[in-house]
Amino acid sequence: MRRPQALGIDVARRIEALILDGTLRAGERLNEVALARSLGVSRGPVREAARALEKTGLVTVIMNRGAFVRTLTLDEAMDIYEINAALFGLAAARLATLLVPAQAAALRMMVQAMEGAIARGCRDSFFQINSEFHAFIMTSSRNREAAMLYQQLTRKLMLLRRRSFEQPGHMALANREHRALMQAILSGDAARARGLAEAHARRGRSRFLDAIGHAAPDGANREERP
Repeated sequence: MRRPQALGIDVARRIEALILDGTLRAGERLNEVALARSLGVSRGPVREAARALEKTGLVTVIMNRGAFVRTLTLDEAMDIYEINAALFGLAAARLATLLVPAQAAALRMMVQAMEGAIARGCRDSFFQINSEFHAFIMTSSRNREAAMLYQQLTRKLMLLRRRSFEQPGHMALANREHRALMQAILSGDAARARGLAEAHARRGRSRFLDAIGHAAPDGANREERP
C-alpha cells in the first residue's frame, strides 16, 4: 500500500498529465468526485494534488468554489515566451560548445521523428517530441537553474502551446527551424545557435497568436537573422 504522501504525488502527476494533454481544459473545474473515481482514489488525494498543482501554476484554488485549471492571460503568455526565448538561446549556445556524439544522435533522432509525425499528420505525436526536443536542449546545456526556470514557465505555457500547431503548415515550419538549429549546434556555432533558438521561440509565439487569430506584437513577425 502506498503512503499517503506518495499517493498524493502520483495523483498530482496524473492530473497534471490530463491538463497538459488537453483533457482538462483551461478554466475547467476539477471535479473531485469524478477525478477520484477515474483515478481509483478517494477525494482526499485529489484535493491534495490540487494544492500541489497550484504551486506549479497549473491550478487555481478559489475559497469555497474549488480548484480550476488555470487560465493564462495573453499578456502572461507573451511575457513567458519572451523569457523562454532568452533561456532557450542561452541553452542552445552552451550546448553547441558542450555537445557529445550521443547528444548529437539524440537531436537527429528527434528531428527525424518529428518529420515522421508531420508526414502522418499526427499533431499529438509532434507536440510531444517537440516538447522533448526543447527540454533536451535545456537539460543538456548543463545550466540547472536555467533549465528549471524554463521548465517551470513552459508548464504554464502548455495550457496554450498545443494550439500553435493547429494551423496547416505550422508543424513543418517549426521543424525546419528545429533542423536549422540542430545544424548550428552540431557545427559548434554558438552564436548562430543562440540566434536561431531565440528566433524559433519568438516565431513559436507568432504561430500561437496566428492560431488564435490575434495580431502579433509589433516586430514579432519580422525576419530575425542571427
